[in-house]
Amino acid sequence: MHKEISSLSLISHHQALPPTMKKYYQLALVIVSLVSVVTLLFYRHEYNRLRYVLEVLNFFGKPGVQQSSLSSNDCLNTNSSVHERKFPSFAEPTPTWQRLSSTHFLYSAFWEVSGDERRVKALSLEFGDDIPNFGCSFWFEDRDAPVTGKFSFSKIDTKETGNDALKDISKPKIVGYYLFCKAKDVVNVPYGVTFYKTDDIVPSKAFIPVYYTYEKSALSNSTTICIAASATPGLLKSTAAEFLSYHQLVGVTNYVIYDGGLPNRVLSVLRGSAVRDGLGLGVSVLPWNFPIPSLQADTAASMIMEKDCLLRTAGRVHNVATLTWEEYIVPRYHHLLASMLDDFDAGRKTTSRFEIPTLIFCTEFPDDERAEPASPLVFRKTRYSKTGNSERPFFVYRPHLISISSNREPTLTTTQRVSQGIAAVHRYTTCTQGNGQLADKAYLNEPAMLRFSGDLKRSKLLKAWSSGRLFI
Repeated sequence: MHKEISSLSLISHHQALPPTMKKYYQLALVIVSLVSVVTLLFYRHEYNRLRYVLEVLNFFGKPGVQQSSLSSNDCLNTNSSVHERKFPSFAEPTPTWQRLSSTHFLYSAFWEVSGDERRVKALSLEFGDDIPNFGCSFWFEDRDAPVTGKFSFSKIDTKETGNDALKDISKPKIVGYYLFCKAKDVVNVPYGVTFYKTDDIVPSKAFIPVYYTYEKSALSNSTTICIAASATPGLLKSTAAEFLSYHQLVGVTNYVIYDGGLPNRVLSVLRGSAVRDGLGLGVSVLPWNFPIPSLQADTAASMIMEKDCLLRTAGRVHNVATLTWEEYIVPRYHHLLASMLDDFDAGRKTTSRFEIPTLIFCTEFPDDERAEPASPLVFRKTRYSKTGNSERPFFVYRPHLISISSNREPTLTTTQRVSQGIAAVHRYTTCTQGNGQLADKAYLNEPAMLRFSGDLKRSKLLKAWSSGRLFI
């Protein structure tokens, strides 16, 4: 009742105002109305921006947030330790294949400290029968002239990695070498090293940047996968999305990719902020301009990539393995790969590598009856070759347990063999021979991958790829 009287009094007061005051009163009302409209439009604009940001966060996740595994929903992980974690970079300085002689090629070099000895260790291949005979020198940032070093070498052990060229006498011999360069009183880390032939009138030289990191703090559950370059260029977008989605699901968030000819659109996505900040993956891409015909040196190339991967991640990663885009590490009971390895080695904590069996899943085999036609390949192909096996053993390494012995070859403390009942590497490939017939038509069923189907279908990366928001 009081409010009604006050309103009537205000109206009566307004009607009682003189004409001049009425004009000012009306002007004030107009100004207030304009300010209200402008304020409303401003808040509406900010509301729309906030709603867009929330939609992005709901799709990609909060920048800087890393998930060890994907849950059944897209809720953000608010764990403070996850927020603070940074992805290590393994791509600087960038390596590349260089010719040192007509038959010898260098790829990468690393600064190695073993006790009181400090030296550069380079990875190389000899495409012939020549024995390495080179000179070497260091380059330091505070010196204009190089410092001459003492050259030595050792052959990379091929007992377990195999060598296609050695198996077939019709192929040229391909040998992997470690090239060493050291000098007295060298304490500082060189930024590069030069190897050169000493018996040429005009010596050929190859400068290699030296990889070294001062930050060596491997997390106890950290796992990195190095992805080997394919023998031929190209990669389907679905292959990349499915591979990364699955291995993120089993706890792998760091990747080193050897680029032997990836499509530009795939590379731009892998190097972009959406993968790192939105999807929680750390990706380092390294060039792989392999100088030897790949069909003659597949095993040698794989050997160098694996050695480079181990040296590049040493001291910064707890577990590391080298896979191709067509290979998946599939635990049968554990959800996370790191947890499986920890449980398998719970008693000793001294295992430097785990040997895991490889199963060949021929894409020509019939699809699983339970799989949807449009589902990922790994869910449709659950039958593996009964007699097929891998040409080389597959290992998951623990670089911090691999020591450097006096003969300059890494020493493996212990190796544990993981049974197929615990885990296996699934390799998806065509098995048809040149005559169009399958080499082996007998197969066995292995449905271990199917237990990840629900989580994988809900993964952010696969959602982004299937919706067209990722590769645009």
